Amino acid sequence: MRAQGLSPSIDSGAPADLISVDGPAVLAPAVPYRRGVTGARILAVLYPVWLAVVDGWAMAAAVFFVLPASGAALPGAAAVMVIVFNACGGLYRTRRSPSLLADASPIVVRALVVGAFAVVVSVDVAGDAVVAWMWIAAIAGTSALGARAFANAAMRTYRCHRTRARPALIVGTGGMAAHLAGILRERGELGLAAVGQVTAGLPAAGLPADGLSAEGLSGGPGAVPVLGETSDLPSLVERHGVDTLVVIAEDVHPNQLGTVLRISFGLPCETLLVQPPSDVVPVAVARREHLAGLPCARVDWRLREPSARCAKRLLDLVVGSVILCAALPVIAVCAAAVRLEGGPGVVFRQRRIGLGGEEFVLLKFRTLRKVDERESDTRWTVRDDERIGRVGRFLRATSLDELPQLWNVIRGDMSLVGPRPERPHFVEQFSRTCPGYMLRHRVPAGMTGWAQIHGFRGDTSIELRARLDNHYIDHWSFSGDLKILLLTVRAMIFRDAG
Repeated sequence: MRAQGLSPSIDSGAPADLISVDGPAVLAPAVPYRRGVTGARILAVLYPVWLAVVDGWAMAAAVFFVLPASGAALPGAAAVMVIVFNACGGLYRTRRSPSLLADASPIVVRALVVGAFAVVVSVDVAGDAVVAWMWIAAIAGTSALGARAFANAAMRTYRCHRTRARPALIVGTGGMAAHLAGILRERGELGLAAVGQVTAGLPAAGLPADGLSAEGLSGGPGAVPVLGETSDLPSLVERHGVDTLVVIAEDVHPNQLGTVLRISFGLPCETLLVQPPSDVVPVAVARREHLAGLPCARVDWRLREPSARCAKRLLDLVVGSVILCAALPVIAVCAAAVRLEGGPGVVFRQRRIGLGGEEFVLLKFRTLRKVDERESDTRWTVRDDERIGRVGRFLRATSLDELPQLWNVIRGDMSLVGPRPERPHFVEQFSRTCPGYMLRHRVPAGMTGWAQIHGFRGDTSIELRARLDNHYIDHWSFSGDLKILLLTVRAMIFRDAG
């Protein structure tokens, strides 16, 4: 059974991400579609591998040549360091407009840093240490820049001469969208070909809002046809084999921009956000792009990647098992206290909504006097509910009533960190009244979350809770989960999280 308003899942062999646009939910695959191997994909793999190999080899050779008495360990360590530094700085990603000048400064700086490390730890520096440092940086930096010049030229040549550019879909139908479509058509070195446009709540330049039509926009020589609306994005990406989604921020209605980007999180393609002229928010170098000079931001959702999902699941299994084993004495004491206060039925089972809108059975220590199943599923519990006894009140205040959910985590029903799951009755109600509520089901439900550590639990604002949950999902990181777990422990100890 699914909560009302959830569309059937696309058969992709994996859970689906839910995208709600204040109406019917849109489901986008949680993992990329499997497509055939193409020259572009082979080049996308060879490009960073080539650069990493040359960077490491150049640094190792420079250290070995300048510091021959250092042995093999130091050149190897220096090679690994420069590769890691460059990877963290985004220097190995495939870009639409690679620039040797933009890469020169960070490459030289990293060569100087790693070269200084090699000179400092070397057991024998022949001659002046500063000269040795400069020689290492010069050899490694020059080799790295030469490799990038060759790789960038090869990339541009391949894109200009290949028979079929990578399909791109433009979100927006205004003047900037039309301008960008022309740029992609004329600039073959960008490697993109616009297959169509998607309307996003704003009329095209020169057309009234109620006169927008595919026929009116697709007329004229070389014009790009309008293929649908934002809710059609998942099906259009699959149908046309789209590799790049280009979102024109100024041609998308402000109320739809967040929805469009969240839809893109679940799509098997890269997403470039063309920033509006008034945008003064800086973009990190690792996510910065340019299309014929137009500033873009590479938009991505980390939990879309299988490696990130596996890391999160591994964290759940390891930490959940350790906590469960360590908490067994506490669980036994809590179970005995609940049994003495309320009689049989220590563990309370209740239907909740989790990943992809799927139901699961959540486990908790019973903290309320027994009620019938329908009342349990449809009645909202508040802090001063008269049905809560002294033991139940203590368990709720300390969150010890949630300990049985560790078994839900180990089973895979839930995660340690994520949006708190709700009952089907309230999911149906909140999805109609709270914009963005259904977006919470893009990831597994959690025992604790970003909203909970900031006091949004129990009888608190659903709108703010959903907002914080979606912020956590959009900006997920492995270190962020660890931070939330530590803050949860702190809140349980000091009982300051509500």
